[in-house]
Amino acid sequence: METIIEKGKKVLVARSGYLIQSVTDGSILGKKLILSKKDSEIHYREIPIPSVESENNQE
Repeated sequence: METIIEKGKKVLVARSGYLIQSVTDGSILGKKLILSKKDSEIHYREIPIPSVESENNQE
């Protein structure tokens, strides 16, 4: 996961094959996340993109 500046805003970008997840509530947020002024990278982590096959095996 890296932080970039895009159109003047601080953006978290997940690596290829990963998504961004909130550490506090477990929400999966996507591949990019615009951070607010009071937000920090420490509130997020990367998780591997779930495969369709592993989701089907859980049923």
